[in-house]
Amino acid sequence: KAVSGLRRPQASLIMQLRSGHVPLNAYLNRIGATTSQYCDHCPGIPEDVHHFVLQCSKYDQQRFNLRLKLGRTASDLSALLTTEVKSLLTYVHQTRRFATTHGEDL
Repeated sequence: KAVSGLRRPQASLIMQLRSGHVPLNAYLNRIGATTSQYCDHCPGIPEDVHHFVLQCSKYDQQRFNLRLKLGRTASDLSALLTTEVKSLLTYVHQTRRFATTHGEDL
């Protein structure tokens, strides 16, 4: 239900984020596609879905915008991946983190 009404690339990315099989360094390292699991901006911290959405300092401004819109819900990864997917997609688009892998138009 959460992905109904989304375009295919958007629904695909949400499913990747839910499963953790998304092109972030922790997953890419696990499948042998990169040499480091760590975030390029936060030394020593694995770049996984939780870190990308809720913690990475590079995306503080985009996360701030998400918090303005959603309040406390912006800190609830489960809610973002189920009931607030459109807001999450806006955040992802603003970060441009997946522009090279998923295109500019998420």
